[in-house]
Amino acid sequence: MSLFESGTVYRAAEELADEHHALGILITGDVFAAKALVGAVLDTLRVDWQVEAAQWSYLHPGRNAAVVAGGERLGWVGEVHPLVARAWEIERTLAAFAIDLGKVAAAAPEVTTYSDLTSFPALRQDLAVVVAAGVPAAGVLETVRRAGGDLLAQTGVFDVYTGEQVGEGRVSLALHLEFRAPDRTLTDEDVAPVRDRIVAALQEELGGELRG
Repeated sequence: MSLFESGTVYRAAEELADEHHALGILITGDVFAAKALVGAVLDTLRVDWQVEAAQWSYLHPGRNAAVVAGGERLGWVGEVHPLVARAWEIERTLAAFAIDLGKVAAAAPEVTTYSDLTSFPALRQDLAVVVAAGVPAAGVLETVRRAGGDLLAQTGVFDVYTGEQVGEGRVSLALHLEFRAPDRTLTDEDVAPVRDRIVAALQEELGGELRG
């Protein structure tokens, strides 16, 4: 199932009603699929965005986040709460997002700038970390990016596991790490201190443990 709608949204407020033009999407899939769609929209518009920990009653705890750009909340993304899906008589996992297109337009740059392409290849590694089920994936990625510094070009979650191997109330997130330098080809030895810094930050800030 894939549904989308773009239109004017009215929301009651204490003083003036909140009226804005929004884009909303509902799909059969998980939060990462919905986040990829958010990224496809915002990246095309060159919006420098990120996700931050948040919670809405109609979304799955720990599997939703606020979509933010320049300190302004653009909207939300996440999995529909199982109780909500059950009320709709849908047993499959549903994910969705909604963003304020007026705020998106304001966050988009008037002038597009580009970074120089480097001829040096990226070094890719994977990392599996186990955290409490209530820790949002967005918080994990934020910690990884901050600890990774300039050499960490990209990161993301490509797999989620819950079960006996990680224990009750715990979840394993498999992360991809892409390291890149503008002036040389990186080696495992070059990125080892950065990887160690990422692991230490996950342990100290989120209580994360490496898996496997």
